[in-house]
Amino acid sequence: MRRAFGLILLALGVFAVAGAVLLPTYVYPKLAKVPLDQDSTSVLEGTASKVLAVTDQGTGPVTEIRENRKLTATARVQANFARPEMHQDTDYAVWLLAVQVKDDADDTVLSASKRQVCFDRRTAEGYDPRGATDPKCTRESSYVTELGDKAEKANQKPPEVNDYKPQPGLNFKFPFGTEQKDYPVYDDNTGKAVTARYAGTETVSGVETYKFVQNIPDTRIATKKPVPGSLLGSTEPTVEADLYYRGVTTMWVEPVTGIEVKQQQQQHQELRSATTAPVVVFDGTLAFNGNTIARMVDQIDENRGRLKFLSSTGPLWLGIGGGVLIVAAIFLLIRRRPAEPPAPPQRRHRVPVGADR
Repeated sequence: MRRAFGLILLALGVFAVAGAVLLPTYVYPKLAKVPLDQDSTSVLEGTASKVLAVTDQGTGPVTEIRENRKLTATARVQANFARPEMHQDTDYAVWLLAVQVKDDADDTVLSASKRQVCFDRRTAEGYDPRGATDPKCTRESSYVTELGDKAEKANQKPPEVNDYKPQPGLNFKFPFGTEQKDYPVYDDNTGKAVTARYAGTETVSGVETYKFVQNIPDTRIATKKPVPGSLLGSTEPTVEADLYYRGVTTMWVEPVTGIEVKQQQQQHQELRSATTAPVVVFDGTLAFNGNTIARMVDQIDENRGRLKFLSSTGPLWLGIGGGVLIVAAIFLLIRRRPAEPPAPPQRRHRVPVGADR
């Protein structure tokens, strides 16, 4: 009976240790991936001391610099299931991001952008198919939408043109199991991966986060032509000017899930020409509003416990429990049974001499 019980304990211990190994190495990688069916909206709110607005009152576009405005930026992320990368059990996802910034006073659209990226569902890194012999993402799955140089008709905006190019660095989120180190994060304005440096821990809405700060230096991001001369203080009808950008993006990331609980963007843009002084066309700060932060916290609460169990808590307890069971089983199996006491000696009966036998 004792031997049978020891074998049962040994089997349970081996099973527990195997589980401790398989949970983080096999089960966790299978489940720690962003969902394919993404459709979410994030809202950033803030103020700008200066912002460029282009309106049309029926007599053609009017360009003006507005001051001290409250702004709202809406960013919607949608999965594109039309792309071949989006199939069952894929390690890559194709998501489309559309951002629109409005002036709260009159709902004037100040800027709009759109980009699509194919990225790794585990690491959140944008995939670069260039030079790959077995590309995981096709060229057409990653692009940035830009406006063409000229409109087809008067009083119309130029048509949208897709510029197919990789978008390296982290996209949409940080990796599962974010570490206390620097990460390259894709920057929409410069179109490059810019280092986001680890800056310590902070608690946001009750969630412990890692804080990352991305500093983008003064960078020429576009050449604008033609620009109304009056906008730059020139007597010429139009001038050619370069658009320069610098900014600081701060991200507060929950490390287990890699979700950005909060994000803040400080941006400064100005037009520079060879014949006039620079003109600021945007200077402001936008950050996730309360509803967006609350939604991020809900996502974290829904997924953090499961991921933490698979990656650390579960393997730890299974390993400890399995080790204890194996030790107990070995003790039972090799322990000797206590020796049985010797049988008492048999008493011999003497028979008197001459007695009948």
